[in-house]
Amino acid sequence: MRRVSRWMTMLIADRFNVHESGGTVNLIDYEKSLGRPSCQIPSCRKAVRLVQSLSTNITGNDMTELDAAFQQALDYLYSFVDYSLTRNLRNLPEKFNLDRMRALMLRLGNPHQKYPVIHVAGTKGKGSTAAMIAGALQAAGYRVGFYTSPHLIEFTERVQVNREQISRQALVDIVEQLKPHVAEIPQLTTFELTTAIGFLYFAQQAVDIAVVEVGLGGRLDATNVVTPLLSVITSISYDHTFVLGHTLAAIAGEKGGIIKPGRPVVIAPQKDEARDVFIALAQERHAPLTQVGVDVTYSLGEHSLAGQSFHVAARGQAGAPLELSIPLLGTHQVENAATAYTALLIARREGFAIPDEAIRHGFSAVEWMG
Repeated sequence: MRRVSRWMTMLIADRFNVHESGGTVNLIDYEKSLGRPSCQIPSCRKAVRLVQSLSTNITGNDMTELDAAFQQALDYLYSFVDYSLTRNLRNLPEKFNLDRMRALMLRLGNPHQKYPVIHVAGTKGKGSTAAMIAGALQAAGYRVGFYTSPHLIEFTERVQVNREQISRQALVDIVEQLKPHVAEIPQLTTFELTTAIGFLYFAQQAVDIAVVEVGLGGRLDATNVVTPLLSVITSISYDHTFVLGHTLAAIAGEKGGIIKPGRPVVIAPQKDEARDVFIALAQERHAPLTQVGVDVTYSLGEHSLAGQSFHVAARGQAGAPLELSIPLLGTHQVENAATAYTALLIARREGFAIPDEAIRHGFSAVEWMG
């Protein structure tokens, strides 16, 4: 029988906010007690159902060589420290830096420099915003890498090309390719290795462009070794305060670390405290800044259980606003879509051919479970 690993139960517990005063609950024990009073919390029961769905019996001939190799690759990746699952605050901020990631990229031939990158940070909405950008670029005919985290069900969700997940065999092969380099760089993390897998896979797949979602923060996130085509920052709120800071200004300073000298940046509507930080950083780094809600405006249209429409227009745009539809619910998703649209306008200015029809198609077909 395949055992659900401890890291998976911790990840599921974190996703569904199932915690006890002493830390994350042990969902394997909760699974055994399903139906008892100790597991009547709705979020716990939902998490346990997900654990059960992953606990498929695989015995004898059902376990293929690829299954075994894939599990060994995952076990290897999760044998490294994973700060997303720790609650130990001692010296944690000091552990974050880009030195290890830069060293690994150098040993791999700097794969992240072989294609343009749209880099997306934020507290809320960065995943769906990145997915809409990637969908529109793909609809425009580009081969698009998409890097996101965490995954919901399968690790391979994190690395995609044209929304096709990396195959298990490709992941196994890249992990083997990484191992001799990893041995020469101490204290690498799970997320750094995962990011390296994404960057290397995109280079191997000869993508035209990659949309890369930040994992945690921005300034010292492993993804921030890129020099992007443009940066995108979605809505900011209180997030990982033990690492990023306890004020919106401090958190914005960390997220704004993805703003690079001379490279365009798009920011979603922000509270004044965060917006002022982004404006100052953009000015300091001579990064052209476009603000959603100021330079590009949007208004709500019709909505139903199937999705919603909205209208969007850039400042000085001739003609009527563009009408777009998304199958995602909530006014926050319209803000995310307007942010994605603005990023695509900037990508156009940077030389990418992205017709309005491609944006319509990419947005209307987007799928996002996060």
